[in-house]
Amino acid sequence: MRCVICKKEAEIKILAPFCSQCFVLHYERRVERLIKKWKLIKKNERILVCVSGGKDSLSCAEVLYQLKDKLQFELAVLHLDVNFFQCSNERTKKVVEKFCVERNIPFHFTSFKEYLQIEKIERIFEVSQRPRCGTCGLLKRYIFNKFARENNFDKIATGHCADDIIKFFFKNFESGYFDWTDKLKPLTPSFHPKVVARIRPLYLCLEVENYAYIKFKNIEIATCVLCSYFTRKDKWDEIFRFIDEKRPQFKLNFVRNLAEAEIKGKNQKEKELKECEICGEVTDKKICALCNLKLKLKKR
Repeated sequence: MRCVICKKEAEIKILAPFCSQCFVLHYERRVERLIKKWKLIKKNERILVCVSGGKDSLSCAEVLYQLKDKLQFELAVLHLDVNFFQCSNERTKKVVEKFCVERNIPFHFTSFKEYLQIEKIERIFEVSQRPRCGTCGLLKRYIFNKFARENNFDKIATGHCADDIIKFFFKNFESGYFDWTDKLKPLTPSFHPKVVARIRPLYLCLEVENYAYIKFKNIEIATCVLCSYFTRKDKWDEIFRFIDEKRPQFKLNFVRNLAEAEIKGKNQKEKELKECEICGEVTDKKICALCNLKLKLKKR
């Protein structure tokens, strides 16, 4: 089997056969084209990449590092320690910090406990009515946005890839909830002075491609189990494996079209944005979801 580009012996086949050098070049060029098409990054902007230590977020950080001089933007990394249950891991922090030191990328670190000033973060999950993953996501989004704004970053970059986008789409589409559709684009622009725009440079990359990119670039990832809830089997994983066997291009074709689509629910209304009466962050209520959880803790 020969590489589709250089005709040397192929080392991997994902949709098409590639040698390692051509795959890395193909991957980085695809991300670059997406950035240019959707104007994800402008000249001289400061981009904060949120890195968990896994293959997807480190792929995002690495590919942006490779493109930063060419596209003329600044890059920094934020690693967030969730420090609850079994999700804290000092080794993960060291992996991300080492990645940054080797590339001279500014490294920032914080944690739920430190940033939210809550001694026992587990108690937030006890009083929340959301699923555990939903509560964790709420806290992360709050911190990412506030940290980026307070440190004068223009955009937040995450490692969400085509697999994440399509799974999120079908989970929510099944329930008839459409408020999230604007988040399933390569760019979520700022809709308020206190909200930092978000970009997803790996929007047209597959999980398996991220893994191959990390492997060919010899980048160490945090292979330990970060979250038992995250690693649980999902019925959608099985469904998409079946689709991959029959239609290998389905995921990429789907998200490519989703990026251009406008989906509105018949009952969807524009929400009036306010600033939380306690912390001042953006919300559609008097008190934001995080401050509500803190109030519940105090009542206990």
